[in-house]
Amino acid sequence: MSDVDRVLIFDLKGKMGHFRAFYTNSSSLSYTFPPRTTITGLIAGILGYDNEFGNDPYYEKFASSKCKIALSVKRPVRKMMQTVNYVNTAESPGKGKPAGLKALNGSAGPTAVPLEIVLPNDLKTPDGLLQYRIYFYHEEDDIFDMLTKAIINRNWHYPPYMGISEFIADVEFVALLKKEDIRYLGEIEAELNSVVNIALIQKVSLHFVSSAGKSLRYLKEKMPLEFDNERRIKATADFIYEVNTRKAYLKIKEAYEVTYNSVKERIAFMEG
Repeated sequence: MSDVDRVLIFDLKGKMGHFRAFYTNSSSLSYTFPPRTTITGLIAGILGYDNEFGNDPYYEKFASSKCKIALSVKRPVRKMMQTVNYVNTAESPGKGKPAGLKALNGSAGPTAVPLEIVLPNDLKTPDGLLQYRIYFYHEEDDIFDMLTKAIINRNWHYPPYMGISEFIADVEFVALLKKEDIRYLGEIEAELNSVVNIALIQKVSLHFVSSAGKSLRYLKEKMPLEFDNERRIKATADFIYEVNTRKAYLKIKEAYEVTYNSVKERIAFMEG
């Protein structure tokens, strides 16, 4: 049985985003939605946890054993590759020489790097923004209550952004759920609103037609799940989501039903 007795729900919105895939090198490819590590970094920034490599790194505060996060993609997205000019910090690129005066004054010229940008698929929506809905649980009262208060009051220590600091975002409070608003479903065949960790899916149970007869298209993303205290990848996971933001239809080992604002949703937490 689940011990999740409260959930904070909030939306992350922005005009564009970039969630760098950990397996890319010279070309900066992006995930379609923020990984769990990006979400915990966002939350840490809101709360002012910035001592990443000191005596109290925030990675341990949001370990999978203490914190559960689910995410749904509320609007369809598209991607665009754009070349971005970065400052050239080496006098002889590729030869390992340190940066000098030419790098500092810009006369060495820029370095062009392909950057994949995530954009809303339909710019004709009322606000034309990306929208991700985040469901957050933490076993520690202090952290959960501090984040709830910060988001309700729109009072964050560092400004939120969509993956990189150039893409400023907004965070909007949606709902605060109590125990009676959360129902643990256990193993169930159902349609889910959230992205799903493949480790939770029962074999040969993924449907490609919804209960309403609509075709379903899935995308799989391999993502970091959490870091250790030295910011090394501690665990990764594969996730699927429905490309057109319809509900994924499958048999899952563990799911939850949440009720808020006269809406019922079924979700799965990313930790698996």
